[in-house]
Amino acid sequence: MRRILVVLLIMALAGEAFSPVRAQGAALVEVASLSAAAFPTVSVDFRIYDAAGRAVRGLEAADVRAVEDGALRPADDLTELQPGVQFVVALNPGPGTATRDQRGVSRQDLILEALTGWAANLPAENPDDLSFLTTDGVNALHRGRDEFRQALSAYTTDPRTVVPSLNVLGRALEVAAESTPRPNMKRVLLFITSLPQPEEIPVLENLTTRARDLGIDVNVWIVASRDYFTTSAATALKDLAIRTGGQYATFSGQETLPEVENYLLPYRTLYRLTYTSAVNVSGAHELAVQVGLAGETVTSPAQTFTVEVQPPNPILVLPPEQITRQLPDPLDNDLSALQPAEQALQIIIEFPDGHPRPLVRTALYVDGVLADENTAEPFDVFVWDLRGYTRGGEHLLTVEAVDSLGLSRTSMGIPVRVSVVQPRSGVWIFLARHIVWVVSLATLLAGLGLSLVLILSGRRRRAAARQKRTAPLDPLTQPIPRLEAGRAASFGRSRRVQPAAYLVRLRPDGQPVTAPPIPITERELTFGTDPTRASRLLDDPSVSPLHATLWRDESGEFYLRDEKSVAGTWVNYEPLGSQTCRLRHGDILHIGQVSYRFLLNKPPERPAPRLIRPPS
Repeated sequence: MRRILVVLLIMALAGEAFSPVRAQGAALVEVASLSAAAFPTVSVDFRIYDAAGRAVRGLEAADVRAVEDGALRPADDLTELQPGVQFVVALNPGPGTATRDQRGVSRQDLILEALTGWAANLPAENPDDLSFLTTDGVNALHRGRDEFRQALSAYTTDPRTVVPSLNVLGRALEVAAESTPRPNMKRVLLFITSLPQPEEIPVLENLTTRARDLGIDVNVWIVASRDYFTTSAATALKDLAIRTGGQYATFSGQETLPEVENYLLPYRTLYRLTYTSAVNVSGAHELAVQVGLAGETVTSPAQTFTVEVQPPNPILVLPPEQITRQLPDPLDNDLSALQPAEQALQIIIEFPDGHPRPLVRTALYVDGVLADENTAEPFDVFVWDLRGYTRGGEHLLTVEAVDSLGLSRTSMGIPVRVSVVQPRSGVWIFLARHIVWVVSLATLLAGLGLSLVLILSGRRRRAAARQKRTAPLDPLTQPIPRLEAGRAASFGRSRRVQPAAYLVRLRPDGQPVTAPPIPITERELTFGTDPTRASRLLDDPSVSPLHATLWRDESGEFYLRDEKSVAGTWVNYEPLGSQTCRLRHGDILHIGQVSYRFLLNKPPERPAPRLIRPPS
């Protein structure tokens, strides 16, 4: 009773006039929800009320900013939404609602008429979720505008036949607490009731606590005679509205009922702010919404959101294991003309935290030195300039990616070998490179020689003619008979150098192939797949870059050595290992899976067989 008396005293001082809108005070920003699912884009839904408790409409993006971990972030976009309201009307008929006026119209009829008129004025595309419940078991749950209005019009129960009960309020709270059909729909309940019995006041207090826990605004219409508006039951109903954030009104049949839309209007307008987050550390972060309103800055209470942030992960896509540079013209010796001059490389960028975001820079490093850089799209393609590589060697490639949050990561190093085929040298190569000048000089010399021959030949003919004319007259020039005619001519023949040995290529079945044998004319012959290390290139996957070496010593003997190859070198089906093998006529060599027969140009003579008689 003390508590009731205190409440009555407060209400008496404050008066009975309650506005149908929210209680007046300072402007308020209320965050409905926030989401970082599209990080670094963060969205936050909020409502804003002015000092009179009215919803503020027409905000611009320039009026709103996000306060992230205490730092202001500008709005990328601001959208005004109309999510609708989940509105539940609970009717508890009783003696107070059954009273009729001089026209014979009951208070309940006036209430239903007001509700029906409000529903009829809702727009056809109204997004509200509407429900109507009564004590006597009428339930029209989660209806649209037209179905809700039909349920109100169809309700004709005589309130004198209904036993009032607060159970309908409990059921209405459960309906309002159900999941809303759209996100961020505000839950609002209108409880229309006659006065409960004094013994029901504790039940009403429990329902008040329940409504506060569920976050449901409960508006109350107290239907009774004016003499009962200050009773303990009426005070408990007013307390229900005040403690849950709703409003109350008293109705004796003579007052004007509040506009139902005024209860819902503050919750119809919802703003969605999107901004680009600057968070670059995983964990929990605080976010508030700041609004500039009529020269005043209003900030919402801070909300917490959690996000995982990791640097981007760049990965080279199928880099080449080896790049071979060589001159297009084998007779050229200009190293600046080596091809290829560049190598295209591609990367992919993963975001391990699952939040893809813009990149601001990617870079390619070769041996730790910047080789190419992208500061604009496309970020996933590089061009490696190879013009400075005129000697073979192995190089380590790494790539780096930097995102819009300033986070960066460098990939693991991948080795790539650059092989350079050096230009050939020698007299014949020199002549071939300068063939134009050689031909011109030879032509000039040939012309000079021919001219000289012609001049000498002309002189010789003229001298012979003079000698023929004067020979009969000069006894000294007469011919002397010769007793013997001899020939004094010597002829020289060039001898062709014959190779000392051959290698005959064999098929897998041991038979020779149709290709001509390989003559061994050099003192040393190396086998492999690397043109910079082997003089004899073998195109077979079992052959190493430098596989084996065959050479001839000063005495003319041939030897074979394995150069630590993977597949090994074999002589007569025996592996060489680290040993050196002297070759004999007819030996079968295996260099990896490539087989040859070694043949001397002058095979040794086989001794004639001897018949050895056994001792008698």
